[in-house]
Amino acid sequence: MTLAELSVTMMLLGIVLTIILSILFSVQRSYGREQDRSVNNDQARLAVQELDREIRSGNFLYDPNTYPAPGGMQLVVYTQTNATTRNPGNRCVQWKITNDTDPTPDQLQRRDWSSINPMTTASEWRVIAEDVVNNDSSKTGTGGVVPAFVLDHSQSSFGDRIINIDILVNHNPKSGKTVEIKDSVTGRNTEFGYPNTVCNAVPPG
Repeated sequence: MTLAELSVTMMLLGIVLTIILSILFSVQRSYGREQDRSVNNDQARLAVQELDREIRSGNFLYDPNTYPAPGGMQLVVYTQTNATTRNPGNRCVQWKITNDTDPTPDQLQRRDWSSINPMTTASEWRVIAEDVVNNDSSKTGTGGVVPAFVLDHSQSSFGDRIINIDILVNHNPKSGKTVEIKDSVTGRNTEFGYPNTVCNAVPPG
């Protein structure tokens, strides 16, 4: 084999190898994007399902724009979900979306407590969903934070029983867009004497 033939052969092999590698890298990137999108969808669905179930059994919904902290990143509901297995049956339930100053940022967390002894009966925070980026302006895709919970005052006939939920999830900002799921959930009819102070005492933590 002459030097010219060897050079041509090496050049052809290099072209073929380059094409094969570029195809492999493209397939790998596509697979990674699909995997991240699947994770985003799963986390967002978990978050909304948990919120939906408890809010629908809520006897009183606190305004997340003012209580327990402004900004719409926390929600407190007096609810009777699973009342037959809880003692007492009606519980105060709190959700929050953690931010960059928390040890575990970008999480939707939940805890509950008895309205009778809130300081001694509060459960530990439990992670409901991860990569929830409502509190992270660099990942929301909107240039700012996005309130996750808003009490809808526009429907006066519902008596402040509608919570609008907006959950943004992004597992890997480098490989895919933020997934957004919106929901509007109506609590139980709260016009039958449930006190609006029953969950006023929020345990520390």
